[in-house]
Amino acid sequence: MPRLMRCKYCGTLQDEPAGSKICAQCGGPLAWEEAPSQPSYLRAQLELDQVSAPPDQVVERHLILTIDTPETLPPGERVQSASGREALHFTAVLDVSGSMGGAKIKAAKRAVQDAVTRLQEGDVFSLVAFSTSVRTLLQAERVDADLQGRVRSLIQELDAGGQTALCGGLEEGIASAVAARRATNLVLLLSDGQANVGETDVEAVGRRALAARAEGITVSTLGVGSDYNEALMAEIAIDGGGRFYHLANATQIAAYLTGELGEMTSLAARDVVATFELPPGAGLQPLSAAYPVQGHAVTLGDIPLATSLEVVLRILLPPQPGGARTPITGTVGYQSPAGHSLSTALNQVTVRYGAADEAPLPGVVRPVVRRVLEQMQAASVLATAKAATRGVADARREGEAAIAQMRQYAALLGEEEAQELLAQDAQMLSAMAAPAPGVQAKEATFAAMRRQRGGKRFDKA
Repeated sequence: MPRLMRCKYCGTLQDEPAGSKICAQCGGPLAWEEAPSQPSYLRAQLELDQVSAPPDQVVERHLILTIDTPETLPPGERVQSASGREALHFTAVLDVSGSMGGAKIKAAKRAVQDAVTRLQEGDVFSLVAFSTSVRTLLQAERVDADLQGRVRSLIQELDAGGQTALCGGLEEGIASAVAARRATNLVLLLSDGQANVGETDVEAVGRRALAARAEGITVSTLGVGSDYNEALMAEIAIDGGGRFYHLANATQIAAYLTGELGEMTSLAARDVVATFELPPGAGLQPLSAAYPVQGHAVTLGDIPLATSLEVVLRILLPPQPGGARTPITGTVGYQSPAGHSLSTALNQVTVRYGAADEAPLPGVVRPVVRRVLEQMQAASVLATAKAATRGVADARREGEAAIAQMRQYAALLGEEEAQELLAQDAQMLSAMAAPAPGVQAKEATFAAMRRQRGGKRFDKA
């Protein structure tokens, strides 16, 4: 395995070049990749999209923070229990409205039964069903053999009928989770239709999930079929710190319900926070609302095993004189499942301010710019889907504004490549702003969420 060098300016890794140690991407200096100074199994790195900046001006740049978790935990960081993990409270919130009749409700019932058999003694399970009204079929109870049998009986009694009180079901599921919190808490909401009873505003419903997140509850969503509101399901998952999944048909319900449950039972790191060292007066903003920023710290939440998470951050840097260098670095702190406080040091990237007596660096780091554009496209899809809930005109305005913003940024790559990259984005956003966007909007929203949240597919597609 070759020893790698990292650029001190753009942060990219590369093989040791022959001759002078100059970065092929930006012209910056290379240095050998340093071994971690303290134990940490979480890998993290920073990359910068533009290393050059004009002097005496406020400049905007983008950082990519990439975090990779291992497939298995080191022995000393595992929970010392028979199951190898801490106790979980799993709350299933099922839509049993009329549209769930037939194959969908049968598949959902089988999936919940199967999920309960995968829980361990000491875990807690709750079950909420909603249609025109909301029913808590099972208050939070510890899992044992007797409970598994009672769940089978309760599930068999469920029939589909009525309308869709989605917000009420979500509220009741969150209340059940809060009443009996464990180390890990998942509320998983499954629906195939439009919320039409009670609160239906996307942001208002999302705020319920945001409040749950503040209580240590993760909220994820499964949207089944072609008639549900993908913007609402994505908003709930974003605000709830969870994941949204689009399921084209009922046969996928079991794979995704147990898959998301598996993500929550195989965490690599808890309470992950990236803290950056930035100059006074600098500002920091994420492209994704899933990652709150406070000052120079970004909350990343809990991250499962075998996950690659890519977070794009927009930074505003205060004016600097010609010839100045602004280094950016930081640390990623987290708790291991065993409860140990660990941290990973982030590599340095550097913004260089031009001076009259120096030859300018190439400045633009093209591979990083392309990845930033992919994240911009994901953010634009989510914003356009949300705008579509307010009407076609709002969706079109959102899509047009997004394309204009991406076009301006893509100009860093040159006009020809920018047009090629944006052609497909413009077509997609236009389709999402159509009066009846249909399945394409759901698939695009699912792909955007996977891009921003490091989500996985649990089927063979």
